Amino acid sequence: MRSTSRTGRRRLPAGERRAEILRVASVIAVSEGLDKLTAKRVAQAVGVVPGLVDYHFKSADELIAAAFSHAATADNDAVFEHAARTDHPVDQVRQLMQAWLHQDRDPVSLLWLDAWQASRRRPALLTAVTRQMNAAQDRLQAHIEAGVSQGCFRLDNAGYAAMHILALIDGLSPQAAMRTKIDYAEVRELITATAERILGLDEGALAATQDHDRTDT
Repeated sequence: MRSTSRTGRRRLPAGERRAEILRVASVIAVSEGLDKLTAKRVAQAVGVVPGLVDYHFKSADELIAAAFSHAATADNDAVFEHAARTDHPVDQVRQLMQAWLHQDRDPVSLLWLDAWQASRRRPALLTAVTRQMNAAQDRLQAHIEAGVSQGCFRLDNAGYAAMHILALIDGLSPQAAMRTKIDYAEVRELITATAERILGLDEGALAATQDHDRTDT
């Protein structure tokens, strides 16, 4: 039988404990912000001593970069896997856009805003942010290329289109911190219309109704 620590928690193999700490750290990063992500705060949430967090993550930089990567990867996986449930390229991009432009995504947008700002002084986080941005662009580019090959999108450079659309989405992050001062519906319509032009779609092609959304979930 596994023993327990002085805090009363069951002892876990090192790999399982590190994974638990990382999961909790990523939740704190999203819900409270990267500036609250300390060994002490994570240890408190997990129910272990801070030294155990320091054992698995040798510095604050390493902990913050790992927590951001975990949260960003989980978010990207959820968004892209949901879009992949439908076969039609236009429907896939529509699902992506609606997920990215929904106000429920504000906590993730604020996480990215935190990460961009903090990465100026944290090299490990800068590497993680760059990797996550490239990964999202590659995945969106793959969806767009599939649409081009099927004649759904009319454009010459899928990579540029993906970068352009994600730059528009990224612009929502500062607005997530100003939600009470921004007409979100107008912003969403503007970004959707611009994405339609980038992809060579007819106006309104990405503006699905809520009924259509429910049939894809």
